Formats: sequence, C-alpha cells, structure tokens
Amino acid sequence: LLLSIEFDIYLIDEGMPATTDVEFNRKAGNLLKERLQNATVVIVSHSPQPLQKFCDSAAVLRNGRLYQFDTLEEAKRLYDYTA
Repeated sequence: LLLSIEFDIYLIDEGMPATTDVEFNRKAGNLLKERLQNATVVIVSHSPQPLQKFCDSAAVLRNGRLYQFDTLEEAKRLYDYTA
C-alpha cells in the first residue's frame, strides 16, 4: 500500500497485507485508518474481516452485477462465504 500520499479514492483488492512485524502492522493499520477517514474506499474481499475494520456499507455482486447495496451486516447476511 502506498500510504505516503493522500488520495481521494482508495481501491484495495483482497484484503490487507500483513507481515510478522506486529509493530509495523499496528502503525500501518493506524495510518490506513487515518487516510481512509476522509476518502472514498472500495475494498474487494471474499472475507468479512477487512470489511468489518473499514466499512459501514457494502455491495454484494452476483454474476458480475450489483445484487444489493446495503449495510455491512445485511451484505454479510446475503453473501455466500462457502462459494
């Protein structure tokens, strides 16, 4: 992730990279949260964990088309995590 520059829109594909360096992960996570507070964020994920950290709402796609855009909780209910 490029966090040294502030953007209006962030696109994050499939989760947040992590290292075994706990202190680095904490600092990078805090900086990312700070950057995302004033930006539009699109996160692509098949896992709810990154979404829970950063999102209030979510879109569910089916066959490449928007199926539903709702609260994160409703989107999690609609999404089939076994697929």
